[in-house]
Amino acid sequence: MNFTTSSQKPIEKVSSDDQVVGYDLFSSVTYMSILAKGGINRDRMLEYCSRQRYKTAVFFEYIRTMARGMGVEYTIAFQETAKKAKAGSIKSLLLRFSSSISSGGSEAEFIVEEARNQKLEYSNNYERSVDNLQKWTDAYSAVLVAVTLIMVVSQISSLLGATSESFIFLMTMTLFGVTTIGVFLIYKVAPFEEFSYNTDEGITKSRKMSRFLAFIIGIPGFAIALLMGMLIYGTTNDIMRAGSIFYLLLGFSVLPAGFFAWRDSQAIDKNDSELTIFFRGVGNIAGSAGVTLTETLKRLDTKSLPNLKIHIDRLKTRLISGLPSAESWEIFSTETGSDLSSRTTTMMLDGIETGCPAEEVGTISADFAQNVNELRARRRLCSSSFGFLSLAMHITMSLILVFVVEIINNFSKKLDEVSEGLTGGVTESMTTPSGLQAPPGIALPSSSDLSVGLGLGENVQVGMMQLTIIIVIGILVVANALAPKFTEGGHNLKILWFMSLTAISSGIVLMIVPTVTAGLLNVGM
Repeated sequence: MNFTTSSQKPIEKVSSDDQVVGYDLFSSVTYMSILAKGGINRDRMLEYCSRQRYKTAVFFEYIRTMARGMGVEYTIAFQETAKKAKAGSIKSLLLRFSSSISSGGSEAEFIVEEARNQKLEYSNNYERSVDNLQKWTDAYSAVLVAVTLIMVVSQISSLLGATSESFIFLMTMTLFGVTTIGVFLIYKVAPFEEFSYNTDEGITKSRKMSRFLAFIIGIPGFAIALLMGMLIYGTTNDIMRAGSIFYLLLGFSVLPAGFFAWRDSQAIDKNDSELTIFFRGVGNIAGSAGVTLTETLKRLDTKSLPNLKIHIDRLKTRLISGLPSAESWEIFSTETGSDLSSRTTTMMLDGIETGCPAEEVGTISADFAQNVNELRARRRLCSSSFGFLSLAMHITMSLILVFVVEIINNFSKKLDEVSEGLTGGVTESMTTPSGLQAPPGIALPSSSDLSVGLGLGENVQVGMMQLTIIIVIGILVVANALAPKFTEGGHNLKILWFMSLTAISSGIVLMIVPTVTAGLLNVGM
C-alpha cells in the first residue's frame, strides 16, 4: 500500500513553468510505467498516481474525480483537465493520453513509451539548464567585479573632490540591484528538483541539529553581534573594528548550524549514489528467487553499500520484527533524508503490490535513480567550481574595498597634519609691515586665506565611506551565500553554511587590512 500522502491544491496553483514541474512529471510518468506493467486498470492507476506527493498528482485526482464522481468519459476528463494545466508539458501529456484512449491502443505500451520519451526530454532540459547556469554564474561574477571596481574608482575620486556622497550611495544601490538580479537569475535558471526528504514523523539527525542550532545560536547570535558592534563603535568610534566584530560573531553563530546542514547534504549525495545498486540488487534477488522483500534484504550483500548499510540493517531489523512494511520503508526513507530514496522506494513497493515483476520494478527504479544521479553529477561539477570561486571572489572584493578606503583614511589624516603644520608655520612667520597700505581695490592676504589655499580639496567624509563599505560587504555576504546555494540546490539550511564562510572571511578582512594598511603607509612615509 502506498505510504505517501499529499496535500492537494487547486490546479490553478500548480506552476506554469515546465522546469519547475519537470522533475515531478518525470517521476509520475516513470511511476505510471511501473503500474502499467503490473496490469492494473485505468481507474486504479489514477488512484495510485493521485495519492503521490508530486505537483502533478492533483491533475490525476481531478481526472479520476470527473470520471468516477461525475460520470464524465475519460477522454473528455483528460481534455478538460488539460485545459486547466498551465505548464505545456503537462497539457501535452494529458492530451496525448486522451488521444491514446480514443484510438483504442494499448495503454500500457503508451505509458511505457511516454516514460521513455519523458526521460529523454527531462535529461535534455536538465542539461540545457546546467549549461545556462554555467553561463549565468560566470556573468554574475564578472558583473559583480565590475561594479565593485567602479565603487573603488568613486572612492578614489572622492579624495580629490571629483565625486559627491550621493554618487557613492548611488553605486551602493547599484551593487545591491546587480546582486539581487544576479541571484534571482541564478535561482530561475538552476534546475528545479528536490534533494532532501522531510516528513511530519521526523527528519535526519544532522538536519534536526542544524535547525536546532539555527534557532538556539544563530538568531540570538545575530542580535548579540549587532549589539556588540554598536557597543564597540560607541566606545572606540572605530567603525571598521565594529564591523569586524559584527561579521565575526555573525559568522561563528551560524557556523554550527551551517556545518550540520552541509554534512546532511553530503550524506544525501552519498546515499543517493548507492540507490542504483541497492534497488537493482533487490529486484534481481526478489525476481530470481521469488521471495518477499524481507527475505530479499536478508540475502542482500551490503558490503558494496557502505553508506546505505546502516539504514538497510535497521530496515531489515524492523521487517524481521514484524513491524508494518510500509511504515518500515517510510522510516528508511526518512533516515536517509533523500527525496530520491523516497520516490524510488514508492515505485518499488507499489509496483510489487500491483503485480509488476520484481525484477522489472528493480530495473526501472534503479534506472530512474541512476539517471537522476548522473544529471546531478553534472550540476555538481558546475556548482562546486562556482562555490570556490564565489568565496575567493568575495574575499578579494572585500579586501580591495577595505584596502582602498583605509588608504584614503590614512592619506586624509596625513594631509590634515601637513596642512596644519604649513598653515601654522606660515602664520607665525608672516607679519604685515607697519604703515603698509594696500593699493585701491586690492586686499592683503590673511592667514585664513593662506590656510585655504594650501588645501587639496574639500574635507573627505571618511566615516561615511567606511560605513558604506560595511554595508556593501553585508550585501556581498548575503548575495555570495545565496548564489552558491541556488547553484548547488538542496535544503535551504545550506545557506547558513555559505553565509558563515562569507561572514567570517569578511570579519577577518575588516580586522587585518586596516592594521596592515596603516603599517605599510607609515613605513612608506
